Amino acid sequence: MLVASDTRAEFGSLFSLYEWVMIVTTVIVFATVLFAAVRYRRRDGRVASAKSEANVAEIVYTLILVAVVVVLTTRTFTTENRVDAIAANVEQRVQVTGFKWGWQFTYPASGVTVVGDNERPPTLHLPVGEPIVFVERSRDVVHSFWIPALRFKRDLWPDDKTQFELTVDRPGVYAGRCAEFCGLHHTDMSFTVVAESRERFDRWLRAQ
Repeated sequence: MLVASDTRAEFGSLFSLYEWVMIVTTVIVFATVLFAAVRYRRRDGRVASAKSEANVAEIVYTLILVAVVVVLTTRTFTTENRVDAIAANVEQRVQVTGFKWGWQFTYPASGVTVVGDNERPPTLHLPVGEPIVFVERSRDVVHSFWIPALRFKRDLWPDDKTQFELTVDRPGVYAGRCAEFCGLHHTDMSFTVVAESRERFDRWLRAQ
């Protein structure tokens, strides 16, 4: 059985790995440049003599670079596979439809539909702590379902349906936007996510 992932934690761990690689690489590069500038600087108008090739050192750092690339590539694809996994027994589903310039959220199990546009952005209610399967599509051009605080983004295509699973791990109100330029009012194509307990979520559904 596939297990839903916490997107924020998954990508946070991956980004931390990239950050450490970047920091170590930066330190090595600056230290090497500083060493070369001091060790081989011109003295008394003379240029330091050229050194012989360091074949062993070149082989070693080439192997290190290859190892770093392999690790980063493996971790990246492993993380994406976990995030993209959809569990077979997910109860809560939401259909997301993007259009110029608004959103429609439908809860198939209860028949509730929420629609909003660039002047009246809609609100997407979600239960906290449980996996939710989204099925999304676009009515016209390419849009992008993006919740920055959750580090989650998926494109919506006019001729295809996309499925993904998302688990919100804590209650709160999160801003959502379209992250794909889609026309005149693209910057106003937003929505709000309200993550709440299952009890509050069911009460909201009944009220609709």
